[in-house]
Amino acid sequence: MIAELQMADLPTVTAGAHPLSYHNWIHLNPGDRIIVKRSGFAPEHGSVDEISEDASYFWVWIDGHSRILIFHGDGSAIHKQLG
Repeated sequence: MIAELQMADLPTVTAGAHPLSYHNWIHLNPGDRIIVKRSGFAPEHGSVDEISEDASYFWVWIDGHSRILIFHGDGSAIHKQLG
């Protein structure tokens, strides 16, 4: 029962988000709202801060935390929030 309560407190990927493959990162812009899924972490909501010209990496401000770097091959799954 305790495990059920802990899982209920974790943020999840919402129906209002769609996954972005690495090849679609080029469509991200500063300010876009995204959800980052990294191994060993609960899904994290944040905003794109900066993106490289070739979109091979970008910086994200994770809500209530710090800025993280996302790059191709780091194992992160990115979901762009719609609307």
